[in-house]
Amino acid sequence: MTEFYLVRHGETEINQKGAFNGGLVDSPLTAKGVAGAEAVGAALAQVRFTQALSSPLPRALTTAKLILAANRFRRQTPLQAAWGLHEMRLGQWDGQTIQKVAAPEALDLYFHRPLEFDADCAAKFGVEPYEAVARRAVPVFETAALAHPTGKILVVGHGLLFQILTTVLLGLPLARLREAPMLKNTTVTKLMTRNGKTFSQVYRDRQPVGTTPLQP
Repeated sequence: MTEFYLVRHGETEINQKGAFNGGLVDSPLTAKGVAGAEAVGAALAQVRFTQALSSPLPRALTTAKLILAANRFRRQTPLQAAWGLHEMRLGQWDGQTIQKVAAPEALDLYFHRPLEFDADCAAKFGVEPYEAVARRAVPVFETAALAHPTGKILVVGHGLLFQILTTVLLGLPLARLREAPMLKNTTVTKLMTRNGKTFSQVYRDRQPVGTTPLQP
């Protein structure tokens, strides 16, 4: 059984402004973001991770390093940046607030009907299609599960990325990915798999409290 601990990166300055925080922008973690990452690290300090994977974007790598800094077994845990875990690129919208994006019909599809957005709007605004993110991200999990069939793997990434991944990995149609709320910053979601193909969810969007362990 392979166990995956998914952690959305800490709050950033762009998050704080309420702007689109996609794959073409990055900003430092806020004090709240750093504290959240440290809280996750404390809560997962006794978990012996076989591997740590992160998006290559600095906000995710910084979060991963803060988490591992508190881990008892950090010297035995290699941290690898995986391109497939890069956040969805939002083209002209990246770094902008919703108020500045003058495209209400496209935004409605983006937030409610992802496959229609892919077909009708993604190319127009230079946005990476939802389906393209799934195609590059899912193999990261499949490969890691095959490499570590009994391992515990930390994965630090992004809100949209994880929304797409949890939908697909749990066997739901991609069209339903917007039904669940976005994972909050520095929360932990745990998935398990026996074969790298069929995944189950142990818990979702769990907020660490102090140093309370997050193992079931």
